[in-house]
Amino acid sequence: MKHSILICFVALLGCASATQVKGPNGEPAYLVKCGNAVKGKCNDKAAELCPNGYNLLDRNADRYDDLTKVGNAGALEIKADTTTTLLVQCK
Repeated sequence: MKHSILICFVALLGCASATQVKGPNGEPAYLVKCGNAVKGKCNDKAAELCPNGYNLLDRNADRYDDLTKVGNAGALEIKADTTTTLLVQCK
């Protein structure tokens, strides 16, 4: 059971998610989010959503601290990570 949860968590880390929103000019745009470990996935996802190219309207990197259990002894470690968000509009 532990292994299947870990595999699902690792799979999610490797993905970028996208949500369609209204852009500043009223046209559809996308908020693309990815974790620090897969920053390139944000650009890949934007390119997938916009095969004819896109304009980068905004970029934001939010840092957060993650409390993680380390090792068999269960020691806790605080690890900093970043979530990157792109606002893109297809050309």
